[in-house]
Amino acid sequence: MTRCLRPKKFGYGDSAMSSRSRHHGSFEDRYVAFVDILGFRNIVARMEREQGLFSTVRDALKTIDEQAREFRNYRVARKKSHEALIASGQVPLTPPPQLQMTAFSDCYVISETAPAWRVLAGVQALGATLLAQGILCRGAVVRGAAYQLVTEKVRKAAWDYHKDRWKGRLFIQDTDGCWFINVLTPSMSVWKALPTTNEDVSSREFLQTVRKRLTRQLSEAQADLGRLSKLQWLGNHFNKLATERGKVDLLVFPEDGRD
Repeated sequence: MTRCLRPKKFGYGDSAMSSRSRHHGSFEDRYVAFVDILGFRNIVARMEREQGLFSTVRDALKTIDEQAREFRNYRVARKKSHEALIASGQVPLTPPPQLQMTAFSDCYVISETAPAWRVLAGVQALGATLLAQGILCRGAVVRGAAYQLVTEKVRKAAWDYHKDRWKGRLFIQDTDGCWFINVLTPSMSVWKALPTTNEDVSSREFLQTVRKRLTRQLSEAQADLGRLSKLQWLGNHFNKLATERGKVDLLVFPEDGRD
């Protein structure tokens, strides 16, 4: 599920960066999230006969574009504040953020030098928002050459920062020990640069919305074993969280013969 990062291919979002800034940008020293939309080619192919998909894709790409713009505005505003403090003779306590987000085709990249939590919180909030819209994403969060879904170093850095606020919801651990960013919950971050779509949505309400989306996608993916296996994986984690939260209907898999 990990893909090669190709920072020279820029689309909207921070695509207006100069060639000089791209040349000097160091992705090796950053926390980097590379994410793409699952089954995007299939979704586009179905748009002609399923008109409702046009709105789904349009809204998803708009959500990604708006998030890239929010991150850019956040970075610029914080940089100006940092420069204003220096100009007034004060010493800033922290360096300005180096947060970048680039989107191209069905993919987006979020990166930051430090801290890790900005990248992880951004991926979680955006992934949850897209999931509620019926769009599934996949990808990886890495630092340097550590190519894992979420490295232990990255997970610990974000957990130490947000351990009281997130209460264990930021990550879920698979049976093979790999850690995944949990998109099966609305964002709990108060970071103003994140989308506010699910701001007033409870965990149970969010799961019920996601259940409707997953039920439909499971039904449509019966002939696509690759996509079906990914949906079943997510569905199993959904049912685990639904059981923990309570008062949420479990997802019924079509092959069980009960749907």
